[in-house]
Amino acid sequence: MKKRYLIILSILIVSVICIWVVYEATPFWHEKQKVITVKEGDSLQKVAEQLESEKVIKNKMFFLLYGKLNDFDGQVKAGKHQVSSTQSIPSIYNEFLKSPVEKGIEVTFPEGFTIEQIAARLEKHGLVTKTEFLKLAESGERVNHPIVQKLKDDKDIQYKLEGYLFPDTYYFQKGVIPSEIIEKMLDRFEQVRNELDPDSSQQLEKWVTLASIVEKEAVVDKERDLIAGVFQNRLEDDWKLQSCATVQYVLDKPKERLLYKDLEVESPYNTYINDGLPPGPIGNPGKKSLEASLNSKKHDYYFFVVKADGSGEHHFSKTFKEHQQHTDHKGNW
Repeated sequence: MKKRYLIILSILIVSVICIWVVYEATPFWHEKQKVITVKEGDSLQKVAEQLESEKVIKNKMFFLLYGKLNDFDGQVKAGKHQVSSTQSIPSIYNEFLKSPVEKGIEVTFPEGFTIEQIAARLEKHGLVTKTEFLKLAESGERVNHPIVQKLKDDKDIQYKLEGYLFPDTYYFQKGVIPSEIIEKMLDRFEQVRNELDPDSSQQLEKWVTLASIVEKEAVVDKERDLIAGVFQNRLEDDWKLQSCATVQYVLDKPKERLLYKDLEVESPYNTYINDGLPPGPIGNPGKKSLEASLNSKKHDYYFFVVKADGSGEHHFSKTFKEHQQHTDHKGNW
């Protein structure tokens, strides 16, 4: 009997160790791009410590072990190398064994940025002109990427690629062409999409469109799935979405407060006068909004309005009467 317990215990210990090894040796799920500088004479130990401290790898021991087994000590090229936390250890080594590249120009696109805001920021950094970038984003022509083929051509959509240029920090070399920038951002979107919906069970355009609205409406992370749930309830019961964010998208300049006349603007994106979702996304949502729209919270709320305390949180209501108690009667809902 004692021998049997020892065998079971041994199996459990080995299993735990195997699980730990697999976890520590696999890449992170979230992506963090980093530029790692290797100096002449740096050992694998030093490179591994830098990667671990920058959270590119989980455990330096496995990185060192792989390097030692493959006799990579002394072969890592000095210079700047761009790597990602989602790369495998062999893939990271491939980067370090190649000639280093310049870091390039760092550009950050916040969650919710529209195509036009992305284009303006790229132009500000001197990478491309706003006009040429918008031309590609409008039609998707000359962009070689599977996502472009999946998107339908809708004459009502302002920019075909709106919603699919993933917000993140990127590094671009001077002289980069617009299509290369777009393809890199689409690659990042595809990576996140595969993490959240590996079976491609969601109808892509509806999912991203809803997520883009949630991105604009939500300020506090904990409310994203609640807000997504409100819009899902309205869609299921054939209510108009009445999202101020969709109106802001078509105005020449965003307003701090919409007027009633703004809610009557003629546009397929205006969800106060049109049923259902707008014809396409109203910005480029981040991972949290995509996830919230994929797993919206089930509840009985149909209304929400921002609180007056400046916290960014909202009052959620089940009925219009209850909702009126929280509104200022100046167009918020």
